[in-house]
Amino acid sequence: MAVPSHTTSREGAHVQQDARHGSTGAEPSLSIIIPAYNEAENIIATLENVVGALERLPIRHEILVIDDGSTDSTAALVTSSLPRFPTVRLLINERNMGFGWSYRRGVETAALDHIVMVHGDNAWGAETLHEFFSHVGEADIIVGFTRNMLRSRTWVRTLISKLYTLVVNVITRRHLTYYNGLQIHRAPVLKSLRIESSAYGFQSEVLVKSLRLTKTFIEVP
Repeated sequence: MAVPSHTTSREGAHVQQDARHGSTGAEPSLSIIIPAYNEAENIIATLENVVGALERLPIRHEILVIDDGSTDSTAALVTSSLPRFPTVRLLINERNMGFGWSYRRGVETAALDHIVMVHGDNAWGAETLHEFFSHVGEADIIVGFTRNMLRSRTWVRTLISKLYTLVVNVITRRHLTYYNGLQIHRAPVLKSLRIESSAYGFQSEVLVKSLRLTKTFIEVP
């Protein structure tokens, strides 16, 4: 894919390896993709929660922030925080390309065995992320429910979400609880997919197509 963007990264940024596990490479590894568009108010808190969630887990990781052409100080804030977060890498789209496009760019860039996307709006607390990340490697796909979100949902949004899930389940003959939340996928599977959607529904497309190519999945709250 031709990528009309440039990349900013801190010199010496590296993939984190838990020192307790040495260099055997036996522990699971996880690339965390964080798309962000005009998230100056939330992006640092998001990074703090993601890093805090990973600190107590034996998981090698990298964190890829994809700034989608933000017009606020999102990119500048991430850049200034890189000394605090040595596993973070910042990629910047020169113009706004959309949520799904930024996700695909993150997938193409990801270097580790599993991939998860975390929204840049600080929707998930460190404890929720810690619990979810702890399941990495237990199945080809790990699908999360929408519980314990920091940002509460209106009843209208909740109703729309439930109807959307019902429709997708009917169309795909699946019985999943949720399609647009946290998902951990095996990187080779994601990299092999051709994703057409760029808007809200792209996560459903990713999940449905991934399920066709994998043997095991679990749903966790």
